[in-house]
Amino acid sequence: MRISREGHLCWKTSNAPSLPESLLQEGKDLFPTAPVVRQEDRYYLQRNWVYETHILNQVNRLQSYKPSVPELLPQGLPLLPHQQEAVEQAIQRSFSLISGGPGTGKTYTASFLVKALAASSPKKGRYKVALAAPTGKAASHLQAVLGPVEAQIEATTLHRLLRITPGITPLFSHRKIDADLVVVDEASMLNVPLLAQLLESIGEETRLVLMGDPNQLPPVEAGSLFAEMAALFGIPLQQPVRTENRRLLALAEGIHRGEFTEASHLLNWTFDASLSQKLFTRIAPLISWEEPDPATCLKELDTFRILGALRQGPFGIDALNQQIVQQMDLLIRLGQWWAIPIMITRNEPRQELYNGTCGILIGKSEGGVHFRSATAYFPQKVPFNALPPFEVAFCLSIHKSQGSEFERVLALFPQGSEHFGREAFYTAVTRAKNHVEIAAENGVLKAMLAHGSRKTSGFTERFLLQRNTL
Repeated sequence: MRISREGHLCWKTSNAPSLPESLLQEGKDLFPTAPVVRQEDRYYLQRNWVYETHILNQVNRLQSYKPSVPELLPQGLPLLPHQQEAVEQAIQRSFSLISGGPGTGKTYTASFLVKALAASSPKKGRYKVALAAPTGKAASHLQAVLGPVEAQIEATTLHRLLRITPGITPLFSHRKIDADLVVVDEASMLNVPLLAQLLESIGEETRLVLMGDPNQLPPVEAGSLFAEMAALFGIPLQQPVRTENRRLLALAEGIHRGEFTEASHLLNWTFDASLSQKLFTRIAPLISWEEPDPATCLKELDTFRILGALRQGPFGIDALNQQIVQQMDLLIRLGQWWAIPIMITRNEPRQELYNGTCGILIGKSEGGVHFRSATAYFPQKVPFNALPPFEVAFCLSIHKSQGSEFERVLALFPQGSEHFGREAFYTAVTRAKNHVEIAAENGVLKAMLAHGSRKTSGFTERFLLQRNTL
């Protein structure tokens, strides 16, 4: 049970305790009756066995389809060799992956794919493209980069595309997405249940392309199967095309290799009672006699953000956010305006608000900072009493920051962050476009670099075994 709670799909061991037949079953069927399933040296809880097996079956199903292939792209397009290869593979296959780190042009490459397929389709302007991501912001960014296309484009969150209501929508619902092409960005964030529902929703006449960075943090929940799929049959984009900050890209590559030599990024900070005041000074929360402009506040959200590896504890983001709001409450005067960034934590499709959507909460002091009299903007205006659950977002967890980019990032790694491994360090650094600063307790970064946080599964072994027996 502990292995499963940590997000691993199975336990690999040659010294497992013997279990009675009523509790243990050999892994042959999709739906075993025993609570524990064994296949070779791998032991699964029944639920995890079903997910992994179903995903494997769906991958095999999609890879068996032979889509109608238009003429390949003409030579001379402004694509690097790996980018061209990724586009050609996605044209020829029903299911493909495009992987790569920051600045390697994943979205740029996808835009050429969408335009090529839309232009070559006999449907012309009726060609349907669904652009999706775990967060609405990432999906909107994908559409913005794409630009005008002679096709019907829908950009949305993956939950909305799949019409999923967490805790209600079952696996094996057999719903199919009404689209000719589905492109999912930030696919490294997909946990096993969401990936299973996505794959089963792709029909025989639909192409699916997953994009993401396999070196980022795996999902909080079970599995890190995108990274495994990327290694098995994805096309990696390896050459950075951004030129604005080669030093940051080099830093990220070093962290991925388990190296960190850029000590100039480190702050000489101690994790003590003074930390929240230092953060407050860096953030400079908006307190003004003039009513803030929501559009300006929303734009500034992408300028600077504090990221933390921990949620709980004295230096976790929950406590730090609370302390920053408390300091605002002490400083603000009657009649002054305040603005606080927030993040939605539960999907509310009717309001087009989804888990991970960031907005700004603006209010006027009647003797402190009181949320209930405030109004939120996303940019749509939402009264406080109509808001779904949210959290203050001066500081974001590194997990929650995936899918976002900020001009400047301050990353916090207090004691306990080492549990998340180098992927957390890598993910925090790659959220920055121009500048990153790092505050870490002694020994934490070295411990993070020493190990990864990939989840254990049997997907790769089972996929290769099936390929070798065909």
